[in-house]
Amino acid sequence: MTLVRKLGLCVTALCLGASLAPVAPAQGQGATSEIVVVDGDTLEVDGRVLRLYGIDAPELGQTCLDKSKRWRCGLQAAVELRSLLGFWGNVACDTIRAEEEGVRAICHDPQFNDPAEVLLARGLAIALPDSVPAYKRAEIQAKNAQLGIWRGEFVTPSDWRQGKRLPGPADSPAEVCDVKGIVTDKGERVYYVPTDEKYDGITVSPERGERMFCSDDEAQLAGWKRYPRD
Repeated sequence: MTLVRKLGLCVTALCLGASLAPVAPAQGQGATSEIVVVDGDTLEVDGRVLRLYGIDAPELGQTCLDKSKRWRCGLQAAVELRSLLGFWGNVACDTIRAEEEGVRAICHDPQFNDPAEVLLARGLAIALPDSVPAYKRAEIQAKNAQLGIWRGEFVTPSDWRQGKRLPGPADSPAEVCDVKGIVTDKGERVYYVPTDEKYDGITVSPERGERMFCSDDEAQLAGWKRYPRD
């Protein structure tokens, strides 16, 4: 399964209260740019990382509880985001501000459908404290309807990144570690996530110093980088 899509993209800069270099625009209205879904709230557009403003989605390796059953809420959020972008086809992203983790952006299709708000409404992300009222309403609606992560128990993504995990039996995995860290022929340490086109063809060889990670954040903290573009 490939989660890379060729989408028409119009990218502009909307800098609020910060000096921020604009995201490189596509050449002309409706030009084709490469968008890679990294996880449920992160896109890579022509090699530049954009994090959706106002939301925090479960990490790729994160699992949530639906009653006593674990499910891959992090991967489901990423798959849902890919599905939305592939269905809409044309997406515009306005950059808001720069953060350590990347650039925050608000994205929408020509009808102003917002993928962040859709993920919230489907219970596949939580609204951040500084998000807009529409996001918080979408989160409340999903919570009241017990959709997605609200069907049972989950650790907030920020706590999960700090090492907190759901309690469970010893034979019940608390996370799924399927981010592949490999060493290239040039000696570079790069990683692939399940939403990458080449992911299925990558084999991890521990004898070469390669390893698995439970999230892209964990890989970055260990000093590994996203795989280079051709």
